[in-house]
Amino acid sequence: MPMMQKILTILVASMIIAASACEMPPVTQAMKEAEMYRKHSQYENAIASYKKALEIDPDLVDAWLGIGVCQIELEQYDEALKTYQELIKKHPDSEQAYYRLGQLYLKNENYQAAIEAFKKALSLNNRYADSHYHLGMAYGKLKEYDKALKEFSATVALDPDFVDAYYNMGNIYTRLKKYEKAIEAYSRVLEKKPNHLMALYLSGDSYFALGRYREAEAMFEKALEVNFGFTAAQMALKKCR
Repeated sequence: MPMMQKILTILVASMIIAASACEMPPVTQAMKEAEMYRKHSQYENAIASYKKALEIDPDLVDAWLGIGVCQIELEQYDEALKTYQELIKKHPDSEQAYYRLGQLYLKNENYQAAIEAFKKALSLNNRYADSHYHLGMAYGKLKEYDKALKEFSATVALDPDFVDAYYNMGNIYTRLKKYEKAIEAYSRVLEKKPNHLMALYLSGDSYFALGRYREAEAMFEKALEVNFGFTAAQMALKKCR
């Protein structure tokens, strides 16, 4: 969206919120302003509005979470850490606080801390697919592949459309040289996203490792249909012929 159009959109949205302000409680108005600013990547303004909401209701969980998300977008990681830790002090039963804290640790490559945060989130709500997925990612980074696969399996059991979980399952099976299982995982990706470039290419790679060259060739050709300039697929296709 061009900058001028974005500014006009924010101004119109602000006018609408202001016009309806008399009809809503001040805390609701502040939260609506914050979400509007956040939607348009105006993170500093969003934080200011979330803080206005907290002045009215210091225990408002969504405002604390929103501040943390905006701080991460602004790469203010130390501030985001403090925000989530403060929220956990106030609301030790907030599953989302631990989930967001885990995401922050994962982003900062503090994988063991991320694991502990995601496990705590899951102890509060074990049916949140995203917590299982990110816990699996943290385990994968530490090469604890069996644990990672268990979490990815839990992810897709809760959300069968969670494509990234299938994709990362395939990647782990590839590393473990379990190519049949890798192909199966990538096929689930391709059911949902037929043009997923890396799933096509890595499926071909797995078929090639099994000596199934015609199937490998077909996958590499499909990958090149998606991106003809994909050099790795071009070179792999030559090996099949």
